[in-house]
Amino acid sequence: MPVCSWFTFLCMRENKSQKPRKVHPNQGRYDAMVVWKGKADKPIQKSGSLAFEVILKPAQNDAPLRPISPPKNNRVVLSEEDIKLKLKKAEERRQSLEAQRLEQLAKERERAQEVVAKAQQESKEFSHATKEKLRRSMEANKENREAQIKALQERLREHSIKVTETCKQSDKMMEDFQEKINSKISQRFEVYEENRQSQLQSMLTRLKEHANHIQEVCQASENMGKVCEEKLVSKMENALRNREEQLRALQERLLEHERRIEEVQKKKMGIQEDEDA
Repeated sequence: MPVCSWFTFLCMRENKSQKPRKVHPNQGRYDAMVVWKGKADKPIQKSGSLAFEVILKPAQNDAPLRPISPPKNNRVVLSEEDIKLKLKKAEERRQSLEAQRLEQLAKERERAQEVVAKAQQESKEFSHATKEKLRRSMEANKENREAQIKALQERLREHSIKVTETCKQSDKMMEDFQEKINSKISQRFEVYEENRQSQLQSMLTRLKEHANHIQEVCQASENMGKVCEEKLVSKMENALRNREEQLRALQERLLEHERRIEEVQKKKMGIQEDEDA
């Protein structure tokens, strides 16, 4: 697909400063416009061919209209008296304007002074009212402060009375409490002493019983020692007797053994003699 780029170039008109060329009355002026379409739709056999279209249209006069200046021959020539008269009128107008401006400034200044005076009067009235209000409030505060001080003093006096009464009651309660504590301590000491005496008596009784028990045990041990000695002696005698019997039996067995040995030797000797014979 061929790439088509359209560019339009508008031909420049002739310069306005140059004089226009004469054109035949039956012919009009035209503007030339060249349109470039890129490659031609129906390309020629030559490669890289281009197609151009030239369009002619009537010329347009777009120049703005200039204002018409007055003719130079209609100017009025003023004389010296006319100039002086105009200057005098201008001076009178200036003076009247200055007078009007000064009068307006005076009115504005007078109005400003009235405003300032009114503001000062209002400020004085406001300050006076404020001072009066402050004085009244200070008097009211003073009265309230005195009343508060009196009420506070009354409350402090009542509080001091209550404190003294409370101190008296607390002292009395402390005395009663001390008496109760002392009585309880004395009772506890008495009970403790009684318990200690009873414990000592019970300990003495147990010690006596223990001493009696020890004495009984010692006596029983002495009796048992005698019985044990007798039993031990009898056991030793029996042991010696048994030992003597065992030794006697052992001697008898040894004698029997020696006798058997002699018999065996005699038999061996008799057998050897028989073999020798």
